[in-house]
Amino acid sequence: MNLRRSFALCMAGLAAVATLSACGFDYPTDRINNITAGANYRDGTVNILNAAVVSKQANSGTFIATFVNNNQTDAVTLQSMSGDNTAIGQVTVPPIRIPPNGLVNLANKGGIPVNGTFVGGNFVTLSFQFSDGSSATMEVPVVADTPHSQWAGLDISTPSPATGSPSPTS
Repeated sequence: MNLRRSFALCMAGLAAVATLSACGFDYPTDRINNITAGANYRDGTVNILNAAVVSKQANSGTFIATFVNNNQTDAVTLQSMSGDNTAIGQVTVPPIRIPPNGLVNLANKGGIPVNGTFVGGNFVTLSFQFSDGSSATMEVPVVADTPHSQWAGLDISTPSPATGSPSPTS
């Protein structure tokens, strides 16, 4: 009888340890984890992934991102993009068609030139309007276009003559 009791207690202890040490249903490996300098937006019909303004010099850069259309049947078009009128204002953008259940990588298409008042290391607020009525607003980092970096050669912008270098601050 004593052997049965010891065996039962041992099995109950093993079951308790297995239950209490398990991770549950929200495993960390089930969560999205993109290790990158760019920002991600995943709340709408269109996901905006690894978004950044790539810049060789202050006040001008190129917006780079991957747009992913989550609609399985209909294409979606990026109709407009704008800043919050602090660092970047209105941006001229051609309509960009994103196929159903497809993606468009702006790094492969040359990106979208932007001008404003920003330097590397800043974050700028950008808003996007899509043809299906959805929109997205996100904080996007300004990253340096330097040799041997993942952003090398992606800044195709030309500085606006109206923008100068930011004044030094103390």
